Amino acid sequence: MKLAAALTIALLCATALGQNRATIATYCVPCHNARLAESKVALDSLDPDRPETDRDTWERALRQLRARTMPPVDNPRPDAKTYEALLSSLATSLDRIATPRVPPPTAAEQSARLASLLWNSGPDAALLQSTKIGGALQPQVRRMLADPKTAALIDNFFAGWLGLDQIATMPADAVAFPEFDAPLRQAFLQETRLFLASQLRDDRPAIEVWTANYTYVNDRLARHYGIPNITGPEFRRVTLPHADRAGLLGQGSFLIATSVLTKHAAVDAPSTSPATRAKWIRTHFFGVPVPHPIPGIPPLEKGILLSAQLRTLPDPSCNACHQNFFPLGYALENFDPLGRWRTEADREPIDASGALADGTEFSGPVELRRALVARQEAFLTTLTERLLNYAIDGKAGLTQATPADRMPAVRAILREAERSGYTWSGLLTALAKSPLSMMKASQ
Repeated sequence: MKLAAALTIALLCATALGQNRATIATYCVPCHNARLAESKVALDSLDPDRPETDRDTWERALRQLRARTMPPVDNPRPDAKTYEALLSSLATSLDRIATPRVPPPTAAEQSARLASLLWNSGPDAALLQSTKIGGALQPQVRRMLADPKTAALIDNFFAGWLGLDQIATMPADAVAFPEFDAPLRQAFLQETRLFLASQLRDDRPAIEVWTANYTYVNDRLARHYGIPNITGPEFRRVTLPHADRAGLLGQGSFLIATSVLTKHAAVDAPSTSPATRAKWIRTHFFGVPVPHPIPGIPPLEKGILLSAQLRTLPDPSCNACHQNFFPLGYALENFDPLGRWRTEADREPIDASGALADGTEFSGPVELRRALVARQEAFLTTLTERLLNYAIDGKAGLTQATPADRMPAVRAILREAERSGYTWSGLLTALAKSPLSMMKASQ
């Protein structure tokens, strides 16, 4: 019986390996080959069954597959079952060749790591006592997340990673936006800080930062958003009257940081930037960079790069790449450069429709958000990468590329955090237990 079982497993593995080669040859190699080498990747010369021969390339491929950004728009795609099988097989193979470079952290090291990450300080008396008696770690993480000292995590990690800290100094045309003064800038930042603090304090599933149906406003910000019956300068939590503004995508801090508030090389007047908003989502949710521009493309006319109504670019060679990410920004065009809701621009109705690379269609922020959440594995992986890089490299790790040899640790953290429904305490507890979290950049 044991021999029969072993033979069956071997046959299944051999079949899966053959399917991997066939899938990659059919859907990936036509662009990523030695002759074309799109993105400088030639998969026809690599063996998907031996990813250790080029771990960097296969991790890049896995990242794009996980985000569903490849194959690109209008190219043949495998069915969902084949897609998932390839993802699982590649991740399993890459994890199998991972070799831990440091021993597992001790309980004291885990506590010190958590205090540093969450509070930018050392462990307090309660954490030290719990460590001393061998107490469970996750309840301590929940307690720490409820402490106001988590402002350090928001200011040092989230503000830098999400690009929120630029709002205070972002240049703006005073004629076009006279209302964008210091108090309003501060209000946008305070809204997002309070929102993130509540997500951490309540230990919500991490994906909820994209879907939560509440925010924090004072009277000034409420007027700006069109939320009625708010008086006074103090901030308070409000349930959003419409789902359009749910989560981070409806907050002015994000919407303004991804707009152009001054005259620009590509525009004659301040404008939203669907391209920049799309790039932000692609980077912070999917964890994949935008495609590199094709060499030799002549500069476009003023206004053409940022126009949401321009669905087809003059140079056909640009369209395949642009269609892979520009529509993410089109879905948010109902938000003007200062994050106010609008239904038309330049006396034309807003067209907020688009589609993801895999053909999933949407119109407006609600449908876009629904499409994103259906791919939450990509965001959870991106978030965990950033947190691990931050733990190892500090603020330098917020934007740097994740080394391929860290990705098995990222997946291990996610497997552990799944038991808690990917709550913040689950993710951070799993991170603190990871051997790689104790590394330093020099290691």
